[in-house]
Amino acid sequence: MSEQLIEIRKQIGDYSKLKYPTKQGFLFKKSRYLKEWRSRFFVIEGEILYYFDVEKISNKPIGTPLGIFNLLKCSFTLISNEKRSPLVFRIQEESGANKDYKNCLISSETQEEFDQWFQLLPQIGQTINRKNQLVIKLQALSRKKLQQLKYKELKEAALIIQRFYHLHEGERKLARFIYNVVKVQSYARCFIDRMRFKKIKEEIMVIQSHFQVVKAKNRLEKEFMRRRIAQELLSTEKSYVYNLKLIIDIFIRPLINFNSIEQRVLSISEISGVFGNWERLYKINSDLLLLIQNKLDSWSIEQTIGDLFIESTDSLFEYTPYVTNYDHSRKLLDRLTASNTNFRNFLDAAQRDKRSKYLDISSFLIQPVQRLPRYELLLRDLLKSTSTLHNDHKYLTKGIVKIKEITMYVNDQQKERENLSQVIQIQKELIMDNIKLSFSSATRLIREGDIKVSKKKNWNYMYLFNSQLVIIQKKDDKKLVKEVIQLEQLGIRDDNNNNTITNDSTSDLLNTSTNNLLSSPDLSSSGGASSMANTSSQALPIGTIGNKFKLIISSKTEISLYFDTPEDKNNWFADIAITLNRLETQKKNFEKSINLSNN
Repeated sequence: MSEQLIEIRKQIGDYSKLKYPTKQGFLFKKSRYLKEWRSRFFVIEGEILYYFDVEKISNKPIGTPLGIFNLLKCSFTLISNEKRSPLVFRIQEESGANKDYKNCLISSETQEEFDQWFQLLPQIGQTINRKNQLVIKLQALSRKKLQQLKYKELKEAALIIQRFYHLHEGERKLARFIYNVVKVQSYARCFIDRMRFKKIKEEIMVIQSHFQVVKAKNRLEKEFMRRRIAQELLSTEKSYVYNLKLIIDIFIRPLINFNSIEQRVLSISEISGVFGNWERLYKINSDLLLLIQNKLDSWSIEQTIGDLFIESTDSLFEYTPYVTNYDHSRKLLDRLTASNTNFRNFLDAAQRDKRSKYLDISSFLIQPVQRLPRYELLLRDLLKSTSTLHNDHKYLTKGIVKIKEITMYVNDQQKERENLSQVIQIQKELIMDNIKLSFSSATRLIREGDIKVSKKKNWNYMYLFNSQLVIIQKKDDKKLVKEVIQLEQLGIRDDNNNNTITNDSTSDLLNTSTNNLLSSPDLSSSGGASSMANTSSQALPIGTIGNKFKLIISSKTEISLYFDTPEDKNNWFADIAITLNRLETQKKNFEKSINLSNN
C-alpha cells in the first residue's frame, strides 16, 4: 500500500468526507488476484478517482477508500474480449510508483452509465490539465504586465473554465470557482486601468462617509430620545410641583385662614390629618425641580443627570410619613366630607376653581404616593437611551438603585404602620381584667386561632405577636384576656416524643433529620428549655404525635395547649419557635453591638 493512499485514508474516514464530488455511482471492478467482479462505489473529486467497498445488505459505501487513481496520469482503454460483458474498459496509471493500484478493469450494467463514465474520466484529466495550463498562462501573463492582457482573452479563459464546471453536479464548487474567476477578472481590470482603481477607492470613501453619517444619525437620534426623556422628567416635575402648590393655595391656606377669623371649617389637627406634611413635600420637590431645570438649561451631549438622583434625593425619605398616613388620610377625608357640611361646601367651591382643572381633592392627594415609582420609570427609560460609554450611564444606574431603596423603605414603613394599626385594633377589642397588658413592643401579629388550654375550659383563643403571647376567652363578641406571656420568658416543649431538645442537641438533631425539624439552629429563650417543631404533618403517624405541646413559663409553671389537628399544632409550634429564635438573635446582635461600642 502506497504512502499516498495511507495519508488519504487518514484524511477520508468514510464517503461523507468528500464534500464536492463531481460524479459518483456503483460500478463493477475486477479483483487483481482472484479475478472476480465485485461491486464498488466510485467517486470523482477533483482529479482523484476513489473507490469504496459496498455493504452487501444495505448496498451503501462503507469504510475508507480501497484505492485511488490520479486521473491526470491515467489512460483509458476499451476491452472487447472480456467474457462478463462487452461494457468493460481499463484504467491504467502511467506512473510506476503506485504499484498497488496501477491498473484495473471497470464494468457497468447499462450502456448509458458505461458511456457516461468512459467519456467523463478522460475529460477530467484533459480539462484539469487545460485548467492548469490556463492558470500557468495567466500567471505568466501577470508577470509580463497584465496591462497587455486583453479583456477578450480573459473572457474566453473564464468561459472555458465555466464550461468545465457546467459538466458536473457540484453546485458549491461551481459557485466557488466562479467567485475565483470574478476575483481574477477584478485584479486584471485593476492592472489594466489604474484610474478605475482610483475611482473605486473614491467610491469606497463615499460609502465609508455614508456609514459614518448613518452612525452619527443613529447617535444623534439616541441623544434626541435622551433629551426628550429628560424634558419629560422636567415637565412632569413642573406639573407635580404646580399641583403641590395648588393644594397649598386652594385648600390648606384657606382652611388655616378660616381658623384665624373664627370661621373654622376644619381644626388644625384635622387639616394636618388630611394633608400631612404637604408643605414640606412642596419644599423638597421645588428644590429638586430647580436642580433639574439647571441641568436642562445647560444641556449638552455630555450632560449628566443621574448624579442629581444620587446626591440630592436623601430628602425624599420624608415621603415616608405621608405615604404611611395616606390610608388614614383618605378615611378621615371621607368621614369629614360626609359629616361636615361646611367642609363639603368648601370642597365644592374649590373644585369649581379654574386652577384645579375641576378635579376633586382625591386626585391631588394620590399624587405624592405615585411620584417615587414615577422617578424610577423615567430613569430606567433614560438609561435605555444612554450609551454605556457615556458618563451618565453609571450615574443613572446608581440613581435607579438609590430611588428604589427609598421607595422600598417607604413601602416597608407603610407595611409596619399597617401591622401596628392591626395590633392597635386588636388591643381595642380585648377586655383586660386585672391583667397588665402592654403593647409597646408588640408591633406585628404573627398568628391567631382557636386553642384549648388544659383544665381551662373557657380559654379558647390565642394571639401570637412578635414579643407577646396572649390567651383569651372568646365568647360572643367579647374577648377577655386570661393570660399574657412575654416571649422573653417563654420556652416550649413537645412531650409526645418524651424528650426536651436543648441548645447542645439542636445541631446534632438538625444533621440527622430530613425536613422534619425547623432549620433554625437556636430556638431557646432566655427563660429556659426549648423544643423544635415538626413542620411536616406526615413526619410521624398522627396517632403517635398528639395535638398538643407545652408552654414553659418557669420551672414550676407550664401550660398545655391542645389543637384540633396535627397541622394546627405543628404550625403554631413552628411559629412560636421561629419567633423565639428571632428574639434570641436580636438580643445577641444587640449585646454584640454594645460590646463593640464599649471597646
